[in-house]
Amino acid sequence: MSNVSNDLIWALTSKQSSFLVKRSTVTLSRDPLNVSGKNTKTSSGLANDKALGISQQNGKIVVVSKVAKNANKPSKATHTVAFNQYKSPRKAALAVSNLTKGYRDDLRAVAVKRASQYSRSKSVKKTYAPVSRN
Repeated sequence: MSNVSNDLIWALTSKQSSFLVKRSTVTLSRDPLNVSGKNTKTSSGLANDKALGISQQNGKIVVVSKVAKNANKPSKATHTVAFNQYKSPRKAALAVSNLTKGYRDDLRAVAVKRASQYSRSKSVKKTYAPVSRN
């Protein structure tokens, strides 16, 4: 646990952060520990002791989780797991779901959805030659 409350951290970083992306109607966040990408207190990786991030790097799905007991040790504050993309988006979703068991359920559901999207984007759809009927 850090020495500062999560509410104070959110009050300081909610409107001014290097991760913010301000659009005309909504403010988004590019925080690596923010799964949903929304600039809200519940999904913020900076203002919560338990945070979860998922990304795609070099053909692998990378899941980064924040370790609450090591909040004051920056080198040990995050736990990173990378695994190869599976053939099926369902297998990727199951792997991420099993990896994030015992974590916050709201973040877990978004992480599973994001992993299946990454896996689905990697797959190649079959194309067929047009058939001419004479």
